[in-house]
Amino acid sequence: MKQLFKWAAVLVILILVQACAQPEVRTVRSVGATSEILVVTQTKQQWDGKEGEAIRSFFGQDQFGLPQSEPLYRIANITISNLSDMFKKHRNILIVEYNKKLKEPVVEMRSNLWAQPQRVFKITAPDADSWVTAFDEQKVSFLSLFNQSERERLINIYRPTADYKVIEEVEKTFGFKLLIPEGFYVAKNEGNFMWIRKELIDYGQGLILYTRPYRDTVDLNNSRLIYVRDSLLFHHIPGPVEGSFMSTEKEYVLPQSKAISGFNTSYTVETRGLWNVVGDFMAGPFLAYTVVDETLGRLITVEGYVYAPGKDKRDFLRQLEAILYTFELPQKESDGEQTELVE
Repeated sequence: MKQLFKWAAVLVILILVQACAQPEVRTVRSVGATSEILVVTQTKQQWDGKEGEAIRSFFGQDQFGLPQSEPLYRIANITISNLSDMFKKHRNILIVEYNKKLKEPVVEMRSNLWAQPQRVFKITAPDADSWVTAFDEQKVSFLSLFNQSERERLINIYRPTADYKVIEEVEKTFGFKLLIPEGFYVAKNEGNFMWIRKELIDYGQGLILYTRPYRDTVDLNNSRLIYVRDSLLFHHIPGPVEGSFMSTEKEYVLPQSKAISGFNTSYTVETRGLWNVVGDFMAGPFLAYTVVDETLGRLITVEGYVYAPGKDKRDFLRQLEAILYTFELPQKESDGEQTELVE
């Protein structure tokens, strides 16, 4: 009997050793240029036909709020016969497929199928018309998830290079968290207004954070948001020439605000547009998120702007978007205590 237990113990040890010796299966890191979608068709004719036209028309439309024409996404095409392991690592993939046996289109989505982070969408349809119809019904959702994939990649890049000195100053000043990578520094901190900058030789990026009391929903409409923004920029962000100051461009491109989902709060308004410097020739795009902090009865705005003369600006702005999406309010108290509202 003792001999039996001895051999059983040896067998268990061997099994454990073998399990530990098995190589860990890891999902490879996704590849692809920023803001790029790989479209996989069965034939080149599909890409040249109505399917490709529908894809290019939607994902190739201009990104709102940029001073020059730039598409939402660059689009590359290959046929299914060329979908090698290398192309399978692409971060954003859309597959066009046909099956005449189907009565209606089938839409599939997989996350991290061949790489990480990754979004793979496939629409299988009996014919071209039904494929385009299915795409039109799903394209907004596709865009939202492709955007999420882009942000996830950038956040994964920024996290190891986080500047905790700046992060801690933000949290100490405002009470919320924001992942800020190295290269940014606090240029101004006025308690309820903070200006954080990153200045390189050929371009600059900035973060503007501010709070004010929340009165009612009127505070969240576009005109009120821009009025508050311009008032704060006039007082806090001077231009390079005496008497000049940052403001919101309202002639070339009117700023637009809309409620969005997916941000790390229950209700968020996104504002996009152009900024300029009154009294000088500086300008560029900006992106802002305004949220309601119900616990403290205040509005919080976290904003990013780009200054990159002579350069494309979409990807610089997308980098700031990823940073802003790391915004996190502290958890509400669970003991039922009420926090005094800010007047």
